[in-house]
Amino acid sequence: DERHNQGVEFYAQRFQHCVDEGNDLIMDATPDYLTYSEKISEVYNNAGADALSKLKVIVILREPISRELSWYNHKYFYAHGTGPTFERHSELVLKGIPDIHMTSLGRYVDHLKKFASLVSRDNILVLSYDELKKDPEKVQWRIQQYLGREFPGALATLNTHDDPNKLREVSASARQMLEPYFRGKNEELFEFLDAHPGPPMEQRPFPRFDVE
Repeated sequence: DERHNQGVEFYAQRFQHCVDEGNDLIMDATPDYLTYSEKISEVYNNAGADALSKLKVIVILREPISRELSWYNHKYFYAHGTGPTFERHSELVLKGIPDIHMTSLGRYVDHLKKFASLVSRDNILVLSYDELKKDPEKVQWRIQQYLGREFPGALATLNTHDDPNKLREVSASARQMLEPYFRGKNEELFEFLDAHPGPPMEQRPFPRFDVE
């Protein structure tokens, strides 16, 4: 919110080096953006020159409980064992504590519906995290087709927080707590994607999530 309130000029300055280098495609990436569709729409509308119609959104969806574990590891990476257990974290997720914004992130369909009400569905490419792991070349092809541009190199696997103390698996008790929380929204997601197809290179039907 603090950065958003600083306006379009503040945001644009963060990418001035891309413009100076002559790039006509500029990318900004963070998982947070999925929940901020209204603010993104506002920024691009304020930028003028029909900027919103030129916006290309790419969303990569991971099985929500696995995403929750990834977020847990990221959040407590520097806590050195002082954070809650994942089971306790799961209890807090169900209560929307401490941050309802982050605990709702895995309920993807709510955010995608909001995005699709503000941005053309043809300008939202939804990708599968499972396909990204199994066939990164195919995902790279989808992105290149979507952006109308070929890019050198290949998508690489990178985990900047690959620590020996990292929690690797979701316990049965945590999965039992979280699975009902996400189940209905997952079904709603698949129905929404079937009923509202995006650009032609997107997977159809969108694959069910693999349980990691």
